[in-house]
Amino acid sequence: SSDLVIVHPGNYGPLTAFDAETGEIKWTAGSAGFFASPIVVNLEGTRQIVSATQDSVIGVSLDGRILWRYPWEGGGGSTTPLLSEDTIIVSALDKGVAALRPTLRNGAWVAETVWHTKDVSMYVSNPVVIGSTLFGLSHRARGQFFAIDAKTGTVLWLGQPREAENTAVVKTSNLLFFLNDDGELIVARPNRDRFDP
Repeated sequence: SSDLVIVHPGNYGPLTAFDAETGEIKWTAGSAGFFASPIVVNLEGTRQIVSATQDSVIGVSLDGRILWRYPWEGGGGSTTPLLSEDTIIVSALDKGVAALRPTLRNGAWVAETVWHTKDVSMYVSNPVVIGSTLFGLSHRARGQFFAIDAKTGTVLWLGQPREAENTAVVKTSNLLFFLNDDGELIVARPNRDRFDP
């Protein structure tokens, strides 16, 4: 099969696969996207694209079949899905943070909630996972850095309010970089006990 470029095109296009050489549309899947990028993951031996749309998170085969669908109100702007072991973590404006687990049972895919917290919520700023800890910026309180246990959804700590409207988060094996929208760069340790710049 030809190489594909898979995106949500335009402002609100569905997940669309283009032939990388010709630009021809090979398939579309799911409803409209908004902000979030699709990711490619391997779940239970099946390579698939996971994308947050305006009404759900979907897993799509490389030939465009929707394998599973998880209801998700991401229409206000969802984060890009994040794979943490066998779970997918998503957040959206005022929707909290959720972890879902897609599994293959008797030939059919099922996506179930692992945990869902309303204590923090992300908008535009995509989080990262180091080990079993999710680090990011909640849009609540005009921007609070946070850490969540990625296995349980327990909020480990919340930073001070009014840190940033948005931030770009990058991880190394032992450091976090937060580039805030005002140009401030914060280098921090991935501490499960406190914000540790």
